[in-house]
Amino acid sequence: MSHEVPLQQMVINDLAQRCEQETNLYFKRQVHDTGYCFELFRRAIQEGNDDAWEIICKQYQALVTGWVDKHYGFTATGEKAEYFVNGAFIKIFGTITPDKFRSFSDLGYLLRYLKMCVHSVIMDYTRALDYTALYDLDEAAEERSADPLPEEQAIDHSNRRTLWKSTQERLHDNQERAVIEGSFAFELKPQEIYEHYRGVFSDVAEVYRVKQNVISRLRRDSEFRKLLGLDD
Repeated sequence: MSHEVPLQQMVINDLAQRCEQETNLYFKRQVHDTGYCFELFRRAIQEGNDDAWEIICKQYQALVTGWVDKHYGFTATGEKAEYFVNGAFIKIFGTITPDKFRSFSDLGYLLRYLKMCVHSVIMDYTRALDYTALYDLDEAAEERSADPLPEEQAIDHSNRRTLWKSTQERLHDNQERAVIEGSFAFELKPQEIYEHYRGVFSDVAEVYRVKQNVISRLRRDSEFRKLLGLDD
């Protein structure tokens, strides 16, 4: 999308105002331009612009707070949300170097990474692996009825914790952990997993191969299938 004034030439206050306006359009599901917010991240990370950093923290504080509040591990920490909000911002600006920033092609990638930072700081605090999305790993949803009862839809927290713990015990190495975490905790595509876990995979094809191998192995595991309710 073209801009009347090149983004890199915009005064930072104007950039901040447009970022806020475009973000509001996004939440209203209207046509929006993510370029202004992306430019703020670029200035903060590549140029070390403290004003841009401060604007980003203010702009996304509510969004990140929502992620913290909704995180399944947050309540158990006993901490205030602000603790993890600050931690997530510190982590993203501490881990994305100017060189690494070049691998982020758009704002969506950056925000997904920021969400990963929320997860990371909470899990670093609790030192527990208690993900909630893994029960979709297999084809259980397809094998259940098209219109399941509410009690069939609800998988309680303790069962999900048991499922994830059992899955972790069946993973063989860092590649498998990265693929499963990236795919089912962060909902990343293989290309995104490859980009976010630099040095773990040689190419995107390896991500696909590892993911398929893990899923196939778990589907053949009779004990794992019993946890999912697929075998009597």
